[in-house]
Amino acid sequence: MKKLLFLLITLLFAGTVMVSADDKFVLVIDPGHGGRDAGAVRGSYKEKDINLGVALALGRLIESNMNDVKVVYTRKNDKFVDLYKRAEIANKAKANLFVSIHTNSTASRTTTAQGADTYILGLARSEENLAVAKRENSVILLEDNYSKRYEGLILTLQSLILSSNS
Repeated sequence: MKKLLFLLITLLFAGTVMVSADDKFVLVIDPGHGGRDAGAVRGSYKEKDINLGVALALGRLIESNMNDVKVVYTRKNDKFVDLYKRAEIANKAKANLFVSIHTNSTASRTTTAQGADTYILGLARSEENLAVAKRENSVILLEDNYSKRYEGLILTLQSLILSSNS
């Protein structure tokens, strides 16, 4: 756990933009999933719970060691937050960096898999990236009025899905 937190902090500040001495660097931490969206589930382990624990621990670590950083959370308990509201939280806070924490799972009960994945928002450049984007963003279907709110996005995702299947 300490190695993961150290890695996240290192990644966090490796490519940051300098802010003036009077301003705090604003970090928005998003514990992926939550509430009715469990994310990946393996036995009694739910991604939403693991993500929340890691996010809160990371935030506490940063808050106690970096006075020039303001930490904002998209959620601090087990509640569902619409995807568009997560973006609104970051924009309202004038975030310098938005970190969304997710936890992968494997189909196998025993595995030696370890490490971390880092995804940077951008165009899908491979089928694997597209598959992750489709899986992680399918949560919009749990939101009220999703078809109207994400009309353009849904059409874009449908065209990406169709083009990746051909």
